[in-house]
Amino acid sequence: MNEAIDILRTSKAEFFLGPRPGKKSFQRLKELRLTHCCTLLSEREGAALIAKFCKKLRVEGQVCGEEKVCEWVWLPIEGGNLEILRQSDIASLIRFLTEAIKDEPNPRIYFHCSAGIHRTGFFVYILLRLQGHEPEKADSELRQLRRVTADQVGSERLELAEQIVSELL
Repeated sequence: MNEAIDILRTSKAEFFLGPRPGKKSFQRLKELRLTHCCTLLSEREGAALIAKFCKKLRVEGQVCGEEKVCEWVWLPIEGGNLEILRQSDIASLIRFLTEAIKDEPNPRIYFHCSAGIHRTGFFVYILLRLQGHEPEKADSELRQLRRVTADQVGSERLELAEQIVSELL
């Protein structure tokens, strides 16, 4: 886990948050020049469809001359309720993510679940904390990334996130 935390701390990653990508968000996400799209959906929620979306972004990016465009990273979390989040192997998901971004000097990562609120806010808050941000700064960063996520993620999820961070550190 230490290697994953080191990658997070030294990476110049930019995070973007939102709901499940689709036709309406295609142009906006294309303009963000994403290197990765991180899906926090379960298989039953149609996570594999996002892989097709990312492939389309890659094809268009290659036409535009982008070197690395929107690699799909699937980090399955079955839902956003506390019990499911407690049972999720967050350390493994973080290791998988850091393995996916480790060779990218400036990753630009779009994180989403269904609405981009509960799982997304919970997971990105953990990442911000592992990057070295104190709780208040992580909360502030989450708010800057997406206000609705910060407003609605819920204090109970952030408390659980703090527990997980203390276990990982």
